[in-house]
Amino acid sequence: MDKGLNPWSKSNTGDVIVAAPGVEVAQADPTTSSGYSVADGTSGSSAYVSAIVALLRSKYPDLTAGQIINRLIKSASFLNNKGRTAPDRELGYGIARPGTALTMDIPKGSKQGPLAQSSPSTSTNSGAASDDNDSTSLAKKKKKKSSSGSFLLIAGIAAAVVVIGILFAVLRNRRNGGNGGPGSGGGTSPHGTGYPPQPPTGYQQHPNTAPNQGYPTPQGQAPQHPNPYAQQPPHQGQ
Repeated sequence: MDKGLNPWSKSNTGDVIVAAPGVEVAQADPTTSSGYSVADGTSGSSAYVSAIVALLRSKYPDLTAGQIINRLIKSASFLNNKGRTAPDRELGYGIARPGTALTMDIPKGSKQGPLAQSSPSTSTNSGAASDDNDSTSLAKKKKKKSSSGSFLLIAGIAAAVVVIGILFAVLRNRRNGGNGGPGSGGGTSPHGTGYPPQPPTGYQQHPNTAPNQGYPTPQGQAPQHPNPYAQQPPHQGQ
């Protein structure tokens, strides 16, 4: 609002709740000798309304945020702006008045405030809202059970793969006499046959890495697809 309590021509419009002074408003300014100056803008209006809310919270500490908004709206007025109906695109529910907001006899009203009551989402009966909440809760429980089942299935498959791998290694070791037979890579590595794994086909060595040294090539094994989880040879010369 300007000094005549008329909407400021440069003000925001649309979803306005209340209006407040915003033209030639005093504000702190450390660049001036007095420490104050005057300025225009909705930032000053926001500070003005915030100060009213702080006063209301101080005087009425038992009120909820919605009930504080109720006092702010119910005490606002269009004053000399006749012919406007709330909510107005420029003035909202009126011009905020701190003195009236603090002293006017206004019922507490709903804890959610007057704006929440007028919302379509809150105008439905409580039974329907309860049904919606129950449905949402049931859907969340089903989703949680489904996620747990999927995790157990994956864990079971992984365990089966490990068991099959162990059995294959034991049978192979018995067939080869357990003494570094064909395909064992000499059996000199403490970590098992052919450790570390060979880099997959097409793997390019790091520019600062020396050629693959000291890693025996397994004999008598069928070609395998590159394993994205296999450990890569350590970089040499770094």
